[in-house]
Amino acid sequence: MAIGTNGLVIRRVKKIKKGGHHGGAWKIALADFALAMMALFLVLWIMSVASPEELKSIEGYFQDPMGASTAGYSANPIDLGGSPAKSAEKKLDLQLPDPGSVDVPSRDNRLGNGPESSESKSINDMLQEEVGKMNVLLSQQKNMRIEITPLGVRITLLDDPDKPMFERGSARMMPDIENTLLTMSPIFNKVSNPIVITGHTDSSKFNGGRLDNWDLSALRANAARRILEEGGVPDKRIAQVIGLSDSVPYNRFDTESAENRRISITLLTDDAYKKLLDQNRRNFGDAAQQSIENLTPEAVF
Repeated sequence: MAIGTNGLVIRRVKKIKKGGHHGGAWKIALADFALAMMALFLVLWIMSVASPEELKSIEGYFQDPMGASTAGYSANPIDLGGSPAKSAEKKLDLQLPDPGSVDVPSRDNRLGNGPESSESKSINDMLQEEVGKMNVLLSQQKNMRIEITPLGVRITLLDDPDKPMFERGSARMMPDIENTLLTMSPIFNKVSNPIVITGHTDSSKFNGGRLDNWDLSALRANAARRILEEGGVPDKRIAQVIGLSDSVPYNRFDTESAENRRISITLLTDDAYKKLLDQNRRNFGDAAQQSIENLTPEAVF
């Protein structure tokens, strides 16, 4: 403060310029942070509730997100319809509908002969009830699956590493699986449906001299047939016994899994049995009786 000559007081005020309006940019940053945290906790939640198959599928997706068009991966990381890992075989799923198509019921479903037919349901209900009654032995078979399929009702016996069904590299059954099949034989005799038995192996190469997985799966399926017949199932009811090796894995995500070593017993519906007989006659019957005339190998191949 200074005093002038005329007695006036001169006051000098120093003006400080303040910053202008900062805007709302901080709100955008906060929103991005909140969104990132929400995504993080969502991923953590999915990882905690996902099954092992889903985790493998997610892992395979992030290893190669473009695998859906190059290596047979699933385009969706949680879509269990695809394979999560690289596969040497590129197989097409002909059951997938075209984009934008409408799901039209098949002829079998319209006629009541599909997987939801009354015949399949009645057989399935009977099997479930009878298996529930025999809780002494069959209830201990945790690896037994009873499922309705387009062919009928399928009973699948999956292998257990702790309690294997067969001796390693052999078609000789262990006592437990023999007792299971002998116990189930009277249940199968409560119906008259034809039976198809299939044997399966995992993808591990079998080094058994001249035998391979094809031989092993066929021998095991035939061993199951013999046990069922010993239990009282008439041999005329056996419609087909085949070995499929590892061509149809039960666990597609781990082809060497123990559950791929299995025996499947299918009780065919009447319609499925007729179609099987007709197919076998056309494919393996006398060529002179084929309905297609003037058919040459060149036209087929």
